[in-house]
Amino acid sequence: MGYRSKLGVALTAVALVASGCGSSSKPLTRAELTAKANAICKTVAAKISSKSANNEQQIARVAGELAGFEQTALVDLSKLVPPAELEADWKQFVSGAQTLAENTAKLGEYASSKNLKAGKALILTSENTQKQMVVIAKRDGLTACEQVA
Repeated sequence: MGYRSKLGVALTAVALVASGCGSSSKPLTRAELTAKANAICKTVAAKISSKSANNEQQIARVAGELAGFEQTALVDLSKLVPPAELEADWKQFVSGAQTLAENTAKLGEYASSKNLKAGKALILTSENTQKQMVVIAKRDGLTACEQVA
């Protein structure tokens, strides 16, 4: 797998970047949750398309930038309360986002130490997590999130 593909896997974690979601103390409706998540994913798609890397040094730089951004997004997403019928899916989706965010940071560390080969298992884990997130996104109407998860 080339550097660009590895970066693509790592950058997918950005799919959960929140922009002004705010917190909710009561459950959101399905429409509210999907609208907020889709808005977030649209923003993320723009961020992903603005980043590219062709070598380990660039991957290290980009992954490092994104890891902090992703962690902030996870905090914001955790504030959203899904409706009861989406609770299990939402927990799994946010957990997947956490895994991807952690993997982005680790991939950046591997690239910084010029050891991307060590990231192979990490990349496979990320790919599997992405597949699970896409299934949830399709099932729950997170159409913009399908494109970036």
